[in-house]
Amino acid sequence: MDPWQTLTTAYEQSRAREDSLDQLMEWDAQRSLIGPVEGKTVLDIGCGNGEKAIELASDHGAMSVVGVDIAGQFLTPPDGVDVTLLPGDLSTLDEIPALDGRRFDVVLFLQCLAYAQDRGRTLRAARSLLTDDGVLVVSMAHPIRWAVERSERDAIGLGDAYHTVGPYSYPSRWNEDVTITHTTDTFSSIHNSLTDNGFRVEQVLEPQLSEEKKQRFPHKQAWLAQYVGIIVFRARPV
Repeated sequence: MDPWQTLTTAYEQSRAREDSLDQLMEWDAQRSLIGPVEGKTVLDIGCGNGEKAIELASDHGAMSVVGVDIAGQFLTPPDGVDVTLLPGDLSTLDEIPALDGRRFDVVLFLQCLAYAQDRGRTLRAARSLLTDDGVLVVSMAHPIRWAVERSERDAIGLGDAYHTVGPYSYPSRWNEDVTITHTTDTFSSIHNSLTDNGFRVEQVLEPQLSEEKKQRFPHKQAWLAQYVGIIVFRARPV
């Protein structure tokens, strides 16, 4: 099986667990910055199996949703919703024929933008696919997470680890037979990549568990206390 397909299968199994951070806080935080989608068109880039794309249409009233993912392992959308799921690489959005000439009210990169081979190219392609008054939502692992992990792994200071941006490789936590490589960032490098490629940042969110969930899932709170979690940006086209 293709490594991306193997990884997607393992990731979706992990994400579906009751105690996954996606279930406990991440999807709620992402949706809060996406805002209402009723009657809107949505492009979900790096959509995994397409579950969130389908939910935005079936449960939240999006007029139409297109999901794109490199693994191409998709759920079947239910009847009565306008959801199209396409195999494709976020690094070459500008080469996907089905997106040519399309414009969307909302464009999403949920936990995937770090895998772009050329982030500027990917963001400029996303800008061309977004309506002039549209919304871009980018969710990424918090830069502090990778700084702490690098500091622990390489026995270097936290500040040095934080500023060591660029490619970072490690065995996947979802399937250790697959090695993941992606970029790591500082807060400013994420922000500047957006502003340098046609967007202005409107809001930033660093979600945490509710007090009730901290009590119910102390092992997740212990992880967050060490590694922070995710960061979510909402941006508009310039």
